[in-house]
This record gives sequence, structure tokens and C-alpha cells, in this order.
Amino acid sequence: MPGNQLDGYGDWVVLHIINSMMSAQIEIKNVYLKHGKFHEMGNKDAEVSPATVNTYTIAPNTAKDIPSCGRASALYGTEGNVEVWAEGTKICKLFWSDPYSGNNDFQVQDYKMGPDSPYVVAVGDWNRSGGSLGNVHVEIAKKG
Repeated sequence: MPGNQLDGYGDWVVLHIINSMMSAQIEIKNVYLKHGKFHEMGNKDAEVSPATVNTYTIAPNTAKDIPSCGRASALYGTEGNVEVWAEGTKICKLFWSDPYSGNNDFQVQDYKMGPDSPYVVAVGDWNRSGGSLGNVHVEIAKKG
């Protein structure tokens, strides 16, 4: 469902990735956008290329926002994914879909749960329907 604007800007997500590890840096890799664009936080007109997002790192005990929205000239919303890596290991893929109409979706993919996984991924609340997907808090921690 469209937001307050009659364009793709009303459909947006901010991935708020929290690195709760003591010493490992998080790397964002293999960024993919099917629809929409990345932009500077607070300025949907200042587009950021997927190649730039692909270079993002998150230092231990810090967080980084990765905002994405639909394009002003298109009614597609935003859909894409980013991979989260640390210490040469892919932790997970974060997938989102915030279409111009219909329900939103957010998934943690390619994550190996269980006692053999050295990492924990926790996802906060997000808006499933009735507007933008919104702010999605994703916390990454290392076991032990």
C-alpha cells in the first residue's frame, strides 16, 4: 500500500544493522536491488550506488543504517538484499520487499541456526502491511 506520497518514495526501509561483537568487523557484500534505490539517511534524493553500499563496514559495538526507497518516478517500491559477513564468513542475507501495494516482507536468509553457528542474528519488529516497511533493527552477535 502506498505511503503518504503518490510515488515510490512512500515505500521505504532502513536496515539498522547493529554489530554487538567485541572485536569482529561486519562487512556488507553482494548487494542487490530489484526495485528502488539506496540513498543517504534522511535524503531520498541523494542516491547511493549499490557499489558504494557493497563497501560498507560496521565496526564492533557500533551500528549502521542502510536506507532504501522506491524511485520518485516509479510505483514499484523497493526490493533487494544484502549479505552480512564477518571474519571471512557469510552470516546471513537480509531480504526486504516493500511494494507499492500489497504486504511487506523481511527475511533473514542463508542463516545457519543451532549450536554449530558461531553467530546470532536477532530481528526487531517491522511493518508487515499498511505502508512502508519502516525501520528494521538487525543485531548481530557472536556466541561465547
